[in-house]
Amino acid sequence: MALMEVKDLTMLFGGITAVNHLDFEVAEGSITALIGPNGAGKTATFNCLTGFYVPTSGEILFEGESLVNVPPHKITDRGIIRTFQNVRLFNNLTVMDNVMSGCHSISKKFVGSALLRTPSERREEAEIKRIAEEALDYIGILDLKDEIAKNLPYGTQRRVEWARAIASKPKLLLLDEPAAGLNRQEKGELVELINRFRDELGMTVFLIEHDMGMVMKVAEKIIVINFGTKISEGTPKEVQDDPLVVEAYLGKEEEEEAV
Repeated sequence: MALMEVKDLTMLFGGITAVNHLDFEVAEGSITALIGPNGAGKTATFNCLTGFYVPTSGEILFEGESLVNVPPHKITDRGIIRTFQNVRLFNNLTVMDNVMSGCHSISKKFVGSALLRTPSERREEAEIKRIAEEALDYIGILDLKDEIAKNLPYGTQRRVEWARAIASKPKLLLLDEPAAGLNRQEKGELVELINRFRDELGMTVFLIEHDMGMVMKVAEKIIVINFGTKISEGTPKEVQDDPLVVEAYLGKEEEEEAV
């Protein structure tokens, strides 16, 4: 069953076509990857899915309801959470505060109760703290909860971002270049985490990634785009053997020389 359906999605910037009549589905409970050369339109697609861009045309359906013209915070409320290619943390806040900030979509408190520190507001704050600690423990960095984010190594900052994302308990988790800047061991741990997100937490995962070795290990379905257009879709093996994919990554001349 499709959790998300993208139909004829097009995104124009002046005379530049970033996404060109794109169609694909993300099945519920799947791990799906969107790949393509630099400038292929991957992040533009993610930005359309999460409300940062309003598509020029086309439709985006999540659980059968349109996401077009829905603002990002409302899309978050529907259960779609994303990370970014570059780590986006509150550098001067603690790890715990960063992860608690990701729980805003499950917070029900009103400004008045927050200012008055009502019993219900205090209970909710305690619950958010519990959820944040649970997420940090799941990612394996609970012992760093009181550290200031900017003082952490890059790979650990990535983990804080993942903890913040899962703390909001998304139905669909979008990961934009999650392996960027990670070493080989960290990438292996990321593959394990992504599988656990799906298998243990019940999340559907949709990722953009340049590391083809990692994509082939973790993704069940791969969608390949080039110049905003889908050129291939299928299992890792099917995509890997597709001449159009080889040409897009290597170029026709290089491919012929390799043969």
